[in-house]
Amino acid sequence: MSTEAAAEIAGNNALANHARVVTSQDGEDGVLEEVLRRIGVDKGWCVEFGAWDGYFHSNTWNLIRNRQWGAVLIEPIRSAYERLVETYKGCPDVYHFNEGVDVAGPSSLDAILGRTPIPVEFDLLIVDIDGNDLHVWRAFQKYRPKVVMLEFNPFIPHDVRFIKGLDEKGAASASLLADCEVAREKGYELVCVVGGNAVFVRSDYFGLFGITDNRPSAMFRSRYETKIFQGYDGTLFLAGNRKLIWLHQIDQSGKLEHVEMADADIQVLPRALRVFRPRLSYSNPYLDEHAGRLDMSRVPSNRLLTFQRNVTSECGEDGILGEIFNKLGISKGCCVDVGAHDGKAFSCTWPLLNAQGWRGVLIEKDDDAFPALRAAYQGQAGVQVLKVEITTAGASTLDAVLHDAGVAERFDFLCIDVEGNDYHLWNSLRAFRPRVVMVDFNPSISNDVIFVQEDDPEVNYGSSLRAFIELAAEKGYALAAVTTWNAIFVERSRLSQLGITDNDIDRMYYPIFEMKLFQSIDSSLRISGCDRLVRHNYVFEPEQIQAVPKNVRNPPPKPPKVGQTEKLGAVQSVFFD
Repeated sequence: MSTEAAAEIAGNNALANHARVVTSQDGEDGVLEEVLRRIGVDKGWCVEFGAWDGYFHSNTWNLIRNRQWGAVLIEPIRSAYERLVETYKGCPDVYHFNEGVDVAGPSSLDAILGRTPIPVEFDLLIVDIDGNDLHVWRAFQKYRPKVVMLEFNPFIPHDVRFIKGLDEKGAASASLLADCEVAREKGYELVCVVGGNAVFVRSDYFGLFGITDNRPSAMFRSRYETKIFQGYDGTLFLAGNRKLIWLHQIDQSGKLEHVEMADADIQVLPRALRVFRPRLSYSNPYLDEHAGRLDMSRVPSNRLLTFQRNVTSECGEDGILGEIFNKLGISKGCCVDVGAHDGKAFSCTWPLLNAQGWRGVLIEKDDDAFPALRAAYQGQAGVQVLKVEITTAGASTLDAVLHDAGVAERFDFLCIDVEGNDYHLWNSLRAFRPRVVMVDFNPSISNDVIFVQEDDPEVNYGSSLRAFIELAAEKGYALAAVTTWNAIFVERSRLSQLGITDNDIDRMYYPIFEMKLFQSIDSSLRISGCDRLVRHNYVFEPEQIQAVPKNVRNPPPKPPKVGQTEKLGAVQSVFFD
């Protein structure tokens, strides 16, 4: 998380500074105390369902025991419920029910509360059942609590909307974004995120809190975020957190550890089917649909997108490059195209060489594509066509090939599009300094991930945009424009000529095929965003990317024995960290 984002969250989520533990897990006791103070409630009524034994990680024990609040406590597990009754034995105005809460019928929250004298506008509702929390609250209509604290999954990114299906099996809390959307529907506003809980107040109280921005993105960042992305051959990769937060096993030394995911655990296709095919060797309607279609409102600094125009390019690069060359004062220059294919299809050098009088060197290794490339430029003065596989060492490095071709050290435009080793080819270029460079990057990789495939022309994973930006900076270049999967760099000293003052990656680009991976409390993995292997146009089911078998995916155990929570010690942190 950037320093700016951290400062924004700290300011908007300032109530988290009041966190204090009496019996709560992450300081919710202190936060609720401050929220209730601000809305003017000293003694009132609270409701908690999923109340367990009434003490362990309870968010209401302090109010009931120390401040004599009235309460309705609901717990479906019989052994825990019996302990709950003992916990509050002798407390007046405490009503407890041994049943599960449903969205309708006699066990709906409305119906259960109707059996008690709790007022319609009671003070605090706590929802914590590790699954259908949001469905139950959405169905809750007859009562209007002043404050609601709702459990959410803190491992889901702030911009992901997720609600487990009402009839779907498994323990899976909703995302904060989903909680906030339902809260707004019901007339509530987010005022604090503490631990894995979101605290909402009725809209008529929101002005008491002085929060300028309570969007999830301004209040929260997910814990231990896991990234997932794909190579051009369909291989899936993980970055960031690899631990299954709620699943543990004893290792060979006898130590209890998190189960960790490996890339091999989440592959959709077996190794034999993960085969790369060049983009231009087949039709892919999914790629065609997304080519050149970035939402400009999401990339306000990517101003050159307004000049998108295709002559033979795929994502509007012809128009963008034309504007760049015009502003840099480059005309009838020299271009080098590595991975030129047939010289025309999706080419960013065809208009330069055929309509604007440029000179160039076109390089292609493919046996099927090269004959068409050679035929397209046969007899054309100033254009050299070479069949060679560029490597980073030996006689076929880009330096060596360009030297043999007589290219000037300061030529004008380098285009690298080999769908794999692009990063290493540019990195290996030492003897030449092109004025403008365009490279093909992997559009499924998140902006904050630095990924560089191994230096191997037979590997086709690609590299991340952030990796290219860092390489460019080392070489003295700056990002000038980004299309769906091509990045255009210019020499840093000339960026101002393009009128670009802010080229922050997140204001220039969002990964068009980004997949976000998150886990539920039963260790099931789920994906938000792109739902397919892009180059195969193969939509896969969530079950295909699970790291552990279904019969192992269970919610973590509750305390070993009801009534012995005080003896948990370190084990508590294992199951509830």
